[in-house]
Amino acid sequence: MVNVNKKILYSIIDVETTGGKFNEEGITEIAIYKFDGVDVIDQFISLVNPEIPIQPFVQQLTGITDNMLVNAPKFFQIAKRILEITDKTILVAHNSSFDYRMLKIEFDRLGYDFITPQLCTVNLSKKLIPNMDSYKLGNLVKSLGIPISNRHRASGDAKATVELFKLLLVKDINKEIFNSSIKTDIKPKKNKWVDLLKNLKNETGIYYFLDNNGKIIYIGKSKSIKNRVNQHLTGSSNKSLKIRLELSDVSYENTGSELIALLKENKEIKVHQPKFNRLLKTIIKKFGLEICTDINNFKFLRISHYHDSIEFIETYPSLKLANKKLSVLNIKYNLESNKSKESNLNISEILKNHSFPFTNMLIIDKGRDVDEKSVLLIKNNKYIGYGYFTLNYQINNIEILESLITNSEKNEGSKLLIINYLNKHKIEKIINIDHLV
Repeated sequence: MVNVNKKILYSIIDVETTGGKFNEEGITEIAIYKFDGVDVIDQFISLVNPEIPIQPFVQQLTGITDNMLVNAPKFFQIAKRILEITDKTILVAHNSSFDYRMLKIEFDRLGYDFITPQLCTVNLSKKLIPNMDSYKLGNLVKSLGIPISNRHRASGDAKATVELFKLLLVKDINKEIFNSSIKTDIKPKKNKWVDLLKNLKNETGIYYFLDNNGKIIYIGKSKSIKNRVNQHLTGSSNKSLKIRLELSDVSYENTGSELIALLKENKEIKVHQPKFNRLLKTIIKKFGLEICTDINNFKFLRISHYHDSIEFIETYPSLKLANKKLSVLNIKYNLESNKSKESNLNISEILKNHSFPFTNMLIIDKGRDVDEKSVLLIKNNKYIGYGYFTLNYQINNIEILESLITNSEKNEGSKLLIINYLNKHKIEKIINIDHLV
């Protein structure tokens, strides 16, 4: 039963971040409104210098640039104020797991264990205001007639969350749902899997399994993240059982594009090396498949020891795998018994199937919502990175386009992943950059 005489205080918060690798992001802006259930009694709003670059697509979304943060305080300079305003309060945010995780990361870097109970207005809204078309903050408050300004800035989003939370408190008449929605750092036991699935959606992207210490123990990708995670939680394989023994939380990123999810999964597994992921054998390069020409100018395929100076079609970790692939290609294209002009044409077809369609190109496909498209940039026959856009002029101007791209850095095997994906799946379109005006 709720003690109505007890004054409960809330810290309604929103943070903007740099984006980037999971658990390596930094906060760029924070807004906190201390709320007593009726009025805002204190507030703190500040830009924050994260000391790392902001991802280009995040700059596009928030309008916060690296130059804006040069003279902003660093997190350690505002940490005391944050602790003061959040002391003995319940942290409230729209998707509180994200904002709370970001505060935990920043305080962990200072050697301080930041722990506070939390409420998620996404989960509360779904319980108290069911059957809404969307529970994204902008769409939800608009549907409820709540004004919102400065969208994707901390103060604007936090103010809108204050007004949304006021409405939720009014609707939570019995307080039963409200009380059961408060999260703490004590992990639930019996209903842990149900709670984890509540925060997931059937979107295309990449998901991370975390243990009690926040360490990534497994990374996967799926076109339906919630369904795929549910398979892990209900599966009977030894791997699923071992994962469940250590699983404490799930985080995910909506990529919209299955190809981007595939590339991110490939890279993130190599970076984090989660204990339950099998490292991809393609990391090891011992042999390669190359195209050679004999004295009669007939082309043929050959397996060679790997060397950086050779332009291989594919590389392999063992001679057995290399010879197996060579045998399959020889049979499929009838190369050994047909050394002729036709053989040259067949090998050219093999090269085509193992190359990008254009030296410089854009791969356009689905974005993270209906108004957005994803784009992969290929330059000089190399994968540069990916990004998202909403306006056609952004992809017709190469300078604007490159500002939207998140560089891939070095991502072993990405070229082969992209080529194989294009050979097997339909995407919306490919644009030859050299033909752009």
